[in-house]
Amino acid sequence: MKKAFYVGAVLGGISGIVVALSMDLLLGQSIGGGWSSAVAHDLNQLFKINLSDHHFIVIIGVIVVISFIGLFGSFVGGVFFVMTARLFKMLTK
Repeated sequence: MKKAFYVGAVLGGISGIVVALSMDLLLGQSIGGGWSSAVAHDLNQLFKINLSDHHFIVIIGVIVVISFIGLFGSFVGGVFFVMTARLFKMLTK
């Protein structure tokens, strides 16, 4: 089961990061902005400052957000692969 969790975690993390980045690249301009403009807007609202979309604090925030998406994708992928491995193990008994 460890191997299934690790494979699922790697695939889930990669797919989570790919989906997050593709949303930014493909849909960023059509919905009004990408990850950097969303993080800049949130930081500006929260701290009452005026940061641009290309400020280094905003870029660090984008990296943190996409990392959380990757971590959540890793966890969900690992759990899914373990459940699938157990299902196939039960079916082959």
